[in-house]
Amino acid sequence: MDKERKKWRAIIHIIIDVILFLSKQNLFFRDRREDFDSQNQGNFLETVKLIAKYNLVMNDHLSHMQVSKKRMSTYLSPTIQNQLIELLGKKVKNLILKEIKETAYF
Repeated sequence: MDKERKKWRAIIHIIIDVILFLSKQNLFFRDRREDFDSQNQGNFLETVKLIAKYNLVMNDHLSHMQVSKKRMSTYLSPTIQNQLIELLGKKVKNLILKEIKETAYF
């Protein structure tokens, strides 16, 4: 159970890092065609695939995802991306509000 939790935590951390990187660079996330046969799957999935070349956990995750015929959580969908972006945005907003409240003048 602990090993599985660590695996999913590592996957989520990688996905969040990719989201932060693409956002910081002001790059688009998705492309029109994102199936695994497509040559260009958009910046998000292509970056995840690049990381998977050097990260065993993400490599196993992508490999298992391609082989498995049953539905499984991948955390690579536009829905989860939007949810994570919204959560990260709220975090940034709260940090800004905290700084404003702590300063004497604004």
